[in-house]
Amino acid sequence: MNCNNCATEFEGNFCPNCGQRPNSGRIVFRESVRDVLEHYFDFDAPLFRTVTGLVTRPGILIKEYIRGRRRSYSHPIRYYVLVLAIYLIVQNVIDFDPIKAVGEIMGVNQQPNPDSPQTKGSYFFRNNINLLLIFYTFFLAVFNKLFFRKSGFYFVEFLALGFYIVAQYIFFTAFIILGVTISPYIFVLNYILVLIYPVYVMFKFHEGKWYWRITKAFFVNLFAWILYVVAGQFVSVFIVIAFDL
Repeated sequence: MNCNNCATEFEGNFCPNCGQRPNSGRIVFRESVRDVLEHYFDFDAPLFRTVTGLVTRPGILIKEYIRGRRRSYSHPIRYYVLVLAIYLIVQNVIDFDPIKAVGEIMGVNQQPNPDSPQTKGSYFFRNNINLLLIFYTFFLAVFNKLFFRKSGFYFVEFLALGFYIVAQYIFFTAFIILGVTISPYIFVLNYILVLIYPVYVMFKFHEGKWYWRITKAFFVNLFAWILYVVAGQFVSVFIVIAFDL
């Protein structure tokens, strides 16, 4: 058969020249849905290997991806965008309000001076907290590079590590907020998750004596989260003031 994209003659499921699947030369609904899902959302075997692997063997998965097994797993940025989209859909469907959930847990209904830029910024930050997690991803890469500088990994490879960590965190959070519909106290799991999961992944990813790995991973996560909160709050206040929200 000949490829309808580049006219290369081939046999098999994919064109060896451009990678396109064979098709009838007409637009068919089933093929269109499959192509959209694969191109934009990666709904194929690599996606499910990525989801499960980031739970059962995150260190091996991320190192294999960095070392060249790119077709076996979802691209870290694509995976990040996908799970963020899933989270936003779930959040809107159940009308989840993180400020209300935290307020119910802490017994606080309203912050003082609700019209101040700082308070409005805090509301904006909490309502868009997962959209601002890109800062957390960046700081995870920065502190991994500082604390594990002898590991031999490039900064951009630590960014891949950060994207995988944060994406999986968002993935778990989507299920946690579903549980909040039963009880707001389930949202406490979100804070436990952000304390444990990144440290677990970095511990599995890096090599060396276990106590140094877990200690460094703990401080990498701590410093990255603190700077993420500071940067997120600063950007949120700036947006509130700049756009008079």
